[in-house]
Amino acid sequence: MEELKVKTCNLAYYRNKGNPESDNFDFHSHTEFEIYMFHKGNCNYLINNTVYYLQPGDMILMNGLTLHRANPLPPEPYERSVIHFSSEMLQSDLEVLDFPELLSPFNTFNNCLFRDVPSDLLLRMERLIEQIASLYEESKKTSMINDMTVNSRFYEAKMQTLVIQLLFEIYELSQTHLNKLIQVESEKAQHVRRIIVWIEQHYHENVTLDSIAKSLNISKYYMSHIFKEMTGGTIAKYLMGCRINRAKRLLQTEPKKSVSEVGLEAGFKHTSHFSRIFVEKTGLTPSEYRIKYCTNQPFSSSAENALYVNR
Repeated sequence: MEELKVKTCNLAYYRNKGNPESDNFDFHSHTEFEIYMFHKGNCNYLINNTVYYLQPGDMILMNGLTLHRANPLPPEPYERSVIHFSSEMLQSDLEVLDFPELLSPFNTFNNCLFRDVPSDLLLRMERLIEQIASLYEESKKTSMINDMTVNSRFYEAKMQTLVIQLLFEIYELSQTHLNKLIQVESEKAQHVRRIIVWIEQHYHENVTLDSIAKSLNISKYYMSHIFKEMTGGTIAKYLMGCRINRAKRLLQTEPKKSVSEVGLEAGFKHTSHFSRIFVEKTGLTPSEYRIKYCTNQPFSSSAENALYVNR
């Protein structure tokens, strides 16, 4: 008997405690929307080209295709809750509800952090996340024969109901957090932003630490040090993540491009190297990824990161 798979939500955990010194945190992206709640610890969070200094109670809404990475700092345990959900699986429900605006916070406030959320609203959202994570774990222990069994339909329907309830709470949050707070960046965070912006403009070229340092007029060693300190990852790993992310977008939106053309446009000189790294990072070959996720829809990267607070 195979494990039951809930299609609406393919990842959910509540108050997961990570070890900043031993757990592996890497630059990554995914096709699902993400809801992230920070509970405890000391953590910098990189989303796109912005480093956020998280505070307990912070909530992040994220387009998963944006490159991101948590950088929890020892010695405190890193405690957070995460939900990944598929907007496509909710479309029929939203049509029945006649309220497509329910997903608007993920478009209007793309890749944003909400802070100082009213305690009653925060508690309601946390309880729903806990229920979703519990159902997700319960479904993993339940076996099935095919997608049409009563068990499968029960878990899928219950999961969709809980996710939609959470989305209504998030929609309410988005209506009360309309004031944008300009986050004051440290000098190190500004350097990280400059490095990332430069990489995003040149990832398809033959990038080296020397070429970045020369272009930004900064010491190569200082540049490497502050990038690792602020993000938790190396510049080389971020560059590779940026290239893989670009390849994912091309595979999803450019079905006429060959795999070798996608690899070259993403910054890989050799198709074999591209395919090997892509499998290593995603678990799928480029062709398999295209078959699974191709949408023929252009990816919009115009939305900026933002931080919103209750006033």
